[in-house]
Amino acid sequence: MTRRLHSPKLLTPDDRLRHIPYAFRHTSAPLGWQGLRVEYESKQPASDIVHPPLTCLWLVLTGETCAEGTDHRCDDARHQGNGLPHAVNLLPPGIESQWRWRNTFESTHYQLSPALVAKVAEEAFDFDPARVHFPGRYYDQSSPEVIHTLTALRHELLTGGPGGRLCAESLANVLVVQLIRQLSNRPRENGEIRGAGGRLARQALQAVEEYIHAHLDQSISLAELAAVAHLSEFHFARLFKQTTGLPPHQFVIHVRIERAKRLITAGRLSLAQIALEVGFSDQSQFTRHFKRLVGVTPKRFA
Repeated sequence: MTRRLHSPKLLTPDDRLRHIPYAFRHTSAPLGWQGLRVEYESKQPASDIVHPPLTCLWLVLTGETCAEGTDHRCDDARHQGNGLPHAVNLLPPGIESQWRWRNTFESTHYQLSPALVAKVAEEAFDFDPARVHFPGRYYDQSSPEVIHTLTALRHELLTGGPGGRLCAESLANVLVVQLIRQLSNRPRENGEIRGAGGRLARQALQAVEEYIHAHLDQSISLAELAAVAHLSEFHFARLFKQTTGLPPHQFVIHVRIERAKRLITAGRLSLAQIALEVGFSDQSQFTRHFKRLVGVTPKRFA
C-alpha cells in the first residue's frame, strides 16, 4: 500500500528527515555545509511512498546496488523500470512525487537551496534566477561531470568531511554550474561563464593568505575567503584556482601541513595537539593528509 507523507507545507531538509519512513546512516547536517544537505544510506529499504514537495532542488544518485521494480510518478509523468547504477534522479522544488521500489538499494540524496542556485545563476552566468528551471529526470546518465561532482561530495561525507566547509561549499558551487549548464532549461549555447578569464589581484591574494594563516585552527568557509577578496564565492573560487593552481580547500590543507611540519620539528607539542593547532578535526585526519602530501606519517617525519 502506498504511504502518503502528509505535510501542510514544503519540506525543508530538516523537515524531510522527520517525515520519511527511513533513516540515513550518514548526513551532512552536523558538518555545517551552507546551501547543501547530503545524506547517504547503503541499504535503503523497499518502500512505496508519496513524497511531499521540497523547498530545495533534490537529486538522488544511485549506487552500485540499485532498486528493482521501480515506479516513479512526478508532475503527471511516470517512469517505470529497474534502476541504473551511478545515475541521477532530479526533482525541482515544489513538486510532489511518488516512489516505489521492491528491494533495498544504495543511494545518496542531495538538496540544494534555492538561494544557492539563484546566487550561482546570477554570479556565474548573469541569468535571472526566476527563469532557470529544472525538469524532473529519472536515471539520467547524460552528464558524467555532474555524476563525478556528486560522487566527490558523497566521498567527502563518508570520510567525515576532511576538506571542511570550504571543500563542500566549493563543490556545491561547481555542481550548480554543471546543473544549470547541462540539466536546466537554459540553452547550452548560453552556458558560458561570465568573465571566464583572469587572475586574483595580488593584494587580494595576499589578504586571503593572511586570513588563512590567522584562522588556520578554525573551520574556514568559502564565504569568508570570498569576502576578504571582495568577490562572489563562485568567482573567488575560480580566480583563486587560476592564480594558485589549487582550489581553496586544497590550498588550505597545504598551508596546514606546512605549519604542522614546523611544529613537529620544534618538538614542543604532541601530534594530537598539532592536529588541532593547524585545524584538523582529529589526529587520524591529520595523519591521512600529512602522509598524502609529505609521503610519510607525522610520526615518521618526527
